[in-house]
Amino acid sequence: MPNGGQQEVVMLFNNEGNVMAEMYFSTFERLLNGDNTLEGHAASVVKAAYCVVGNGLAVRGAVFFLFSVNEEGYVDPSFNLPLRYLVQQAGVAEDLGQGGVRKASRGQCPVPWHAVNLWEPEADKGLTQVQSRIYRNKLKLKNSTGCRDEDFFPPQARAIELSAADSRQDVDYQLQGNSLVNLNGEDALHGQDKTQLFAAKLTEVFGDAGKLSLQDLIRLHAEQLEQAKMQYREQVEAQQMSYLDQLRCAREEIHELKVELRQEQGRSRRLQQMLRGDI
Repeated sequence: MPNGGQQEVVMLFNNEGNVMAEMYFSTFERLLNGDNTLEGHAASVVKAAYCVVGNGLAVRGAVFFLFSVNEEGYVDPSFNLPLRYLVQQAGVAEDLGQGGVRKASRGQCPVPWHAVNLWEPEADKGLTQVQSRIYRNKLKLKNSTGCRDEDFFPPQARAIELSAADSRQDVDYQLQGNSLVNLNGEDALHGQDKTQLFAAKLTEVFGDAGKLSLQDLIRLHAEQLEQAKMQYREQVEAQQMSYLDQLRCAREEIHELKVELRQEQGRSRRLQQMLRGDI
């Protein structure tokens, strides 16, 4: 369980995007360790959602991710998606009634190169369905009241949200230490000074990445996305080759069995002829 008392669960979805199973995150970790199997999902890619649950069983964040299960029902041991990091860095999606919920998915991934390992739920089968299942509470989650988002989600993420919210209200800031200070009601900055302050804020929040130009960020994102696509294609091709090899071996075994069957049928006919005295 993460700091602050939030509870973690994992939900499994069918091909239609509907929840078909729920488990504690600790149970999913045992699957990753190879202690248990998912025989019902053998030789498939499974859609899942990692969810952080806070006060009043309210979903505070969700990562819609994919993982592979081999022919024996074991989860791919190479799975290393940083689920907690992704949900902590995710942007805020729709408000389900108790504040905005952080969401990471194929189309909304805070780390571009991980997007290939995520999936995008339909609008009416995403967070709303997850929250509905949590409210049913089949896992007997604690209906706690002492959870604080700031104990789980990092200060950097909260600073980004605060900056984005205030910027929509045309609020100016100055940097004091590690904090962004609101200058509301005081002398506003304009023109070049405001541009420099905004650049300083980006550097403060994002580090060296904040110094990149928009064109550089777009180029970097495109390169990372292309690299992720290449890795995904290589993995798919390797899996296809493995399945083709297995299929070829199975066909050869079937052919050998057919040959043996014909031989046995021939022996059976000769024995029947001997019994009848035809030979």
